[in-house]
Amino acid sequence: MTIKNATQIEFWNGETGQNWVSHDALMEAMLQPLGEAVMDSLSLQPGEYVLDIGCGCGHTSLNLADRIGAEGSVTGIDISAPMLAVARQLAAEHNAGHNAVQFVEADAQTHTFTPEMYDAVFSRFGVMFFEDPVAAFANIRRSLRPSARLAFCCWQPRAVNPFMTVPAMAALELLPAPLEIPPRTPGPFAFEEADYVTEILNKAAFEHVAVTPLRQPLTFGRGLSLEDIVERLVQIGPIAQMVREAPKDLQQPVRDKVVDAVAPFYQDGSGMTLEGQFWLVTAKR
Repeated sequence: MTIKNATQIEFWNGETGQNWVSHDALMEAMLQPLGEAVMDSLSLQPGEYVLDIGCGCGHTSLNLADRIGAEGSVTGIDISAPMLAVARQLAAEHNAGHNAVQFVEADAQTHTFTPEMYDAVFSRFGVMFFEDPVAAFANIRRSLRPSARLAFCCWQPRAVNPFMTVPAMAALELLPAPLEIPPRTPGPFAFEEADYVTEILNKAAFEHVAVTPLRQPLTFGRGLSLEDIVERLVQIGPIAQMVREAPKDLQQPVRDKVVDAVAPFYQDGSGMTLEGQFWLVTAKR
């Protein structure tokens, strides 16, 4: 039998998952404001039960737990064992205030959730990787109580996100363009079309679906030098694979091109700040 989302499971348990763990603090500092905006839209109440899809290294799950208090419960689910190891360590370090946080290594598309257990489901960039998104959201919906709320954020198109395009266009001055990925392929930009997201959730029987623009600056590498920021982009950012596969004699010239391209967006001490364009997606069971 074919394992659902096998490619993504391999991807997030391999080098990418390990790289994310290595750069966890850097990525969390950049993404936390987005997660907070999504959490605000849920209007969480003390004592509620919350499901965190694609919880990664667990920061969002712990933030959710802060909002619902000791009487509530948060379940973080992810397919990445390296990232969940960090999540469990963080939860243990904050155990006194987060007794009700648990983490599950599983695929939310196929995992057998307890029916009608959760009051809300949250995700920060964790739902765009499903092989069958309609089946995944239908499965998630079964875990929700009547009138439960859903909220997640996802990327708008790459073209309107300079965090993705500015480094990449600089690298492409010296490197060949990567293969074009078909629209709606599981990955960061699978949900770039608002109508497609609405269609998925409607087919999964969610109601009151709303997909609204969310603008949030992305600040990357606070406290790092410009050269150090570019090195991090090479390791985990939008040009990581391009540079990793480049001939050795081009790797430094590519770095130099990217340094020049992102320099206008860099401030000493503050890091690199580029505007981000996202979708805030909300719905009810």
